[in-house]
Amino acid sequence: MGKLIRLELFNFKSYKGHHVLLFGDAYFTSIIGPNGSGKSNSMDAISFVLGIKSSHLRSTNLRDLVYRGRVLRTSKVEGGPEPDEQDGEQEEEDEPDNTNASQDASELHDPKTAWVMAVYEDDAGEEQQWRRSITNQGVSEYRINSRIVTAQQYNEALEEENILIKARNFLVFQGDVEAIASQSPRDLTRLIEQISGSLEHKADYEKLKAEAEEAAEQQTVQLNRRRGINSEVKQYQEQKREAENYAKKAEERDQAIITHILWKLFHFQRLIDASSADIQKYQDELKEYRRGVEKYEHNVEDAKKDHARVGRDVGKAEKTIMRKEKEIEELNNSLVPVDEKVHITYKKAERYSSKIDEINHERSSQSSNAKQLEKNLKLVEKAQAQWEAEWQKAMSKKGGQLSEADQQEYHKLREEVNRRLSADQLNLDNLRRQRKTEAEAVNSLKGKFENTEWQLKNLESEAQNMNDRRSNLKSNIKTTSTEIEHKKRT
Repeated sequence: MGKLIRLELFNFKSYKGHHVLLFGDAYFTSIIGPNGSGKSNSMDAISFVLGIKSSHLRSTNLRDLVYRGRVLRTSKVEGGPEPDEQDGEQEEEDEPDNTNASQDASELHDPKTAWVMAVYEDDAGEEQQWRRSITNQGVSEYRINSRIVTAQQYNEALEEENILIKARNFLVFQGDVEAIASQSPRDLTRLIEQISGSLEHKADYEKLKAEAEEAAEQQTVQLNRRRGINSEVKQYQEQKREAENYAKKAEERDQAIITHILWKLFHFQRLIDASSADIQKYQDELKEYRRGVEKYEHNVEDAKKDHARVGRDVGKAEKTIMRKEKEIEELNNSLVPVDEKVHITYKKAERYSSKIDEINHERSSQSSNAKQLEKNLKLVEKAQAQWEAEWQKAMSKKGGQLSEADQQEYHKLREEVNRRLSADQLNLDNLRRQRKTEAEAVNSLKGKFENTEWQLKNLESEAQNMNDRRSNLKSNIKTTSTEIEHKKRT
């Protein structure tokens, strides 16, 4: 267990300047004295340095904890008690109506900051310095061994030494013992829980308690479910035994059915043997019946007479068949000229088609030749016109006249050109007339070809009609032959 070595104060409440309070080597220290001696301010200083809020230190804000000389002087002038008096349960307040100008001037020189440092020795014998200061801005500053920390880190360090700020398990104020002694058991239990710190875990305890109750309820549900499952398992086992018993009985039933079928087969075999004897008996009786059939042979004679009559009818039918066959033969002979005509028509069509192809080929060659001659004629006429133009141009430049010999040469050449042109023109006219004649011949051949095709189609349709008639005659002959055969059999 640790202990408090000393307490250093600077401008805290009634302690102006720097003060040091020593506590010796004891682990428990009591502060006693008359009213106004500073007991309460010492307790407030210890509470302040251990992180108690200012609202629990008889102050509304942190600035009220800084030393105020004006208040002390006012208290001395009025003859009132010290402002740190805890026993009188009264704290001095400012009375601006009773202050004078000198007091207002001294207010400017009052300190603005204060701090309290507790020197604590832990279980290992090492000293720790816990310091809490009030800055110029009126906020707290926390230091542990001269290192600035946050309020949370400061509280965590205190809790590591089992100093609980919320439980306030490190101070016993004046009147606390009497108050504790007069408390009810319920309040006393709450106080003990607060001091021990277990009150902070009340919410967790209630939550865990609710969870434990829920878990117990779930356990009960699961137990009931398990019991239900066990009963279902027993039921399923019973059903399994019943199913196995049923399967055994079914197997016994199948075996009984097999035995019964074998018994029936045995009796059927006996019945078959008895029936075989009866069949032999009936066969003997049948032989006797066949001997009696001879009595009815006269009926056969009557049937033969009927057969002769049917034979005469068959002869008539055969004559009819012969006549029909003769007609078919005549029809076949009449079909021979038609076939020859069709063959000749096919040959004519092929000959006309080949001739048309030859004429078309010759016409295309003559057409190309005519186009070439027309092209040559145009070239000659163009060359003549060009030559005459150049000659006229040359003569106009020279300004002279042709001689008689030149004119004769010119006329000679011109006649030669005209003669050649006339020959080409005549040849061209002949080719055109020939092409026209060949075109007429082609049209005539096409007409003959189409006429021949039409005749061929007519002949084919006639041949088809004759074939149909022949097929009908054959079918009639076949039907008649079938009827004759049938009558012959009957």
